[in-house]
Amino acid sequence: MAINMFVLFIISLFIWGSQGRNEEERLINHLLKEKAYNKELRPVENQKELVAVYLALTLSNLISLKEVDETLLTNVWIDHTWVDYRLSWNISEFDDIQTIRLPSKMVWLPEIVLENNNDAQFEVAYYCNVLVDYTGDVSWLPPAIFRSSCSINVNFFPFDWQNCTLKFTSLTYNSKEITMLLKEDGQDDEKITVEWIMIDPASWTGGEKMTLSISVLLAQSVFLLLISQRLPETSMSIPLIVKYLMFIMVLVTVVVLNCVVVLNLHFRTPSTHFFLQRLPRFLRMSRPAQAEVSWDGALPRRSSSAGYIAVAEEYYCPGVDGANYIINAMRKKNDYNEEKDNWSGIARTVDRLCLFLVTPVMTLGTIVIFLMGYYNHPPPLPFAGDAHDYKEDSARLQ
Repeated sequence: MAINMFVLFIISLFIWGSQGRNEEERLINHLLKEKAYNKELRPVENQKELVAVYLALTLSNLISLKEVDETLLTNVWIDHTWVDYRLSWNISEFDDIQTIRLPSKMVWLPEIVLENNNDAQFEVAYYCNVLVDYTGDVSWLPPAIFRSSCSINVNFFPFDWQNCTLKFTSLTYNSKEITMLLKEDGQDDEKITVEWIMIDPASWTGGEKMTLSISVLLAQSVFLLLISQRLPETSMSIPLIVKYLMFIMVLVTVVVLNCVVVLNLHFRTPSTHFFLQRLPRFLRMSRPAQAEVSWDGALPRRSSSAGYIAVAEEYYCPGVDGANYIINAMRKKNDYNEEKDNWSGIARTVDRLCLFLVTPVMTLGTIVIFLMGYYNHPPPLPFAGDAHDYKEDSARLQ
């Protein structure tokens, strides 16, 4: 008995499902065949009427923005909504079926394409089914990958904003046949990107001042060359980052020159001279010859003590001269070390002076340049001087 009841239940479900499929099939035949639906005709009762097509664009993925080629590559979903009175029906006559799905090739389409595409590909990526409501509302949401042209303004790079406009138009119909309106659904699908979030950078390792300054200057030069390869060849303005790098390179060049001067002052000694000692040789000049005192020969002997006393000066004068020589040498050494310390102090003073001069200039210049990018905000409207907000209540012919 239980088996018979189960078989009857399965048969009833099969019959009910077959009836449901038959009703949907009968509805499709009623809309497309019995009504003699023609997809080549606009869904209007009067030829002077306009077909209102509501558009909404969902940005699925911003694939790339190539500054050099001025090309924007995006993955989007285009929501088309319009009313086709020929696809409406009475739900009471078709088992309360409210929505059906039809192949997009079987119904009328507004054939809206991207006008400013960059690869001559006007079709969408996939012709999905359209969703038809019993009131005649048709909704079509095909995916597409657009490669569009975008004029790049690199004046405030990398703190710039770009106005990449996607201009849509109908490939078949003009503004007297259809009108395109902005569809508002009140949904916010904005996602925060993490591409430009700064993390805690590692500090640079210590090294010699001269080597570090030259390394920084070389790194900035290479970085400037890399940035120039990312910029459009037809750019009419200098990017903000290039202005900043050029400003920093000038300051680093000044720091390198300061390092050269400071090192020369630090290692300068009283015996360090310029080329003044070699210059007279090139001018064929010479110093006067100095007389040399010869100590060769023996002193004459004296026969009496009075003679020794009289000539005692001849014996102790060389000793006194030797002592004076040692004293003078010690004084010169002390003066040498003292003058060397003075040059080191002068070098530290010049280095500190350069620090006090370069630091405010670098700080002020950095603040001014970065504020130029901070106050660079996009306009409230996509087109300057156009007060139209592209909404339904302010619709105009497209």
